Amino acid sequence: MSFDILIIPLGILVLLGIITITGKRFSKKLSIKQKTGWLMAHVIFVIIYFSGMIGTLLLSVSTMHTTDGGLIYGAHLFIQYFDWFLIIPGAFGSLLTGSWLAVRTNWGITKFYWVIAKWVGNIIAITFGGNYMRIRIHDNFDSIFSSVVHLLQNPVYLVNRQLLFIGIAISFAILISLLVISYLKPWGKRKNAAITL
Repeated sequence: MSFDILIIPLGILVLLGIITITGKRFSKKLSIKQKTGWLMAHVIFVIIYFSGMIGTLLLSVSTMHTTDGGLIYGAHLFIQYFDWFLIIPGAFGSLLTGSWLAVRTNWGITKFYWVIAKWVGNIIAITFGGNYMRIRIHDNFDSIFSSVVHLLQNPVYLVNRQLLFIGIAISFAILISLLVISYLKPWGKRKNAAITL
């Protein structure tokens, strides 16, 4: 296993540790007005995240319905923009605002199973995006589109496009499960929650 795969989750855990330590320094929990503001920011970041994923899906589907290499190139270029300016900020923004809410409210970081599941799911989603999806969206871009072979006759492009669809499906499955967990808040409170963070 490559060390690069571990960099993203380790970085996220350090960032979450900083948020936890900082949040614990405040003796008072968030007021209702503050909680509402942070919750609105969290929802906005989730919407940005989903918007980027939906845009990526639509552009990926559009590449299957054209033979024009310029349109395919343009679609993949905009997929990169959606990743840089919607998916990545949305993912990190939702993780950070959700973590701040957990630390500064009665939810806590490890008191409820659903909060733990959301942390783990979000870390998995960001790690998956930063490793698997990055390769499909960014790393292979120049080599695929600089080839003199037409894209639809280039086996590297066709395999990359298929793997991109698989990655989008996995990403959506993770995001939808996180949304369902947020709404239903299943599994309840941990029995030993009093001695946790």
